Amino acid sequence: MTAGEIWYNAFCVGVLYSKRDDGTPLRVISPELRARIINEYFIPHHNMLADVVKGCLQNYGTALILDCHSFPDVPMKRDICQEEVRPDYNLDTDSFHTPTALLQIAEGFFRQRNLTVGINTPYSGSVVPLEYYRKDERVQSIMLEVNKRLYILPGTNIKSPNYTDVKAGCWKICPKIQNFFWK
Repeated sequence: MTAGEIWYNAFCVGVLYSKRDDGTPLRVISPELRARIINEYFIPHHNMLADVVKGCLQNYGTALILDCHSFPDVPMKRDICQEEVRPDYNLDTDSFHTPTALLQIAEGFFRQRNLTVGINTPYSGSVVPLEYYRKDERVQSIMLEVNKRLYILPGTNIKSPNYTDVKAGCWKICPKIQNFFWK
């Protein structure tokens, strides 16, 4: 078992969260519910991603995955990285699937806008379908994570007045990455 698997098992995160950050129960997940969610959502989602990657490889000879997430401004108790100063954006990479030039373009995009950028901090890694993982470098992947403080009102799940600008900024990186990818 890897360190990541031990961490996921200890904190009950991953496909189905069953505990809150403080370890108290969030919900009880029966084996039937777990199987249903995995079979009806998780597996089809990842199969679809693998099919899209396969199609891109067949049609274009390459595939680029831009995996997007957000993260809290304050470290959760279960987080491996407990640094309290968190960047505006985090770029998660994979040493096999994230070309240095792609990372530099993404990092430069945010730094030019006077935003702070973490590289693999507070989280790391980027999704790649298992059949290609560490096997096919034509499959490239980078994860863009947005600090929730940029678009959520503190202590709530309510969009802040900055939400639309942050969303637009995330879309504006796409042509920059596309230019790298299609050159």
